[in-house]
Amino acid sequence: MQDFYTIRTVPEIEADIADICERKNLRYALTVFSGAARLAPSVRYQRAMIYVEESFENVISGLELKQVSSGANVSLLYPYDEGVFYGASRKGDLIIASPIQIYLDLIGFRGRGEEAAETLLREVISPQW
Repeated sequence: MQDFYTIRTVPEIEADIADICERKNLRYALTVFSGAARLAPSVRYQRAMIYVEESFENVISGLELKQVSSGANVSLLYPYDEGVFYGASRKGDLIIASPIQIYLDLIGFRGRGEEAAETLLREVISPQW
């Protein structure tokens, strides 16, 4: 994972990164709060979190992202394997990770991640069983 800062709003940067990935034919998927907000919004979030399959340099060039060690509002995650893209789906103009992947990413995440994970489980995942 690499953390960045930009002056753009979180929704703007999510859309910009998605646009670049789609133009460059790169797989991506919103996750953590970025993904949960599209399925079962329950908490406000201040950071875009997105899996990107390729080198981040392919995505960050031209976006005016500054790599930071604190105060990030963008986190790009390099997938540990292709499984993070399994079951990804389009919601509006963006691709989000599967509800199960988002749940797994949220459950151990500090800053209300557990609360968002429980909402996702209750409102989206459990009804599908």
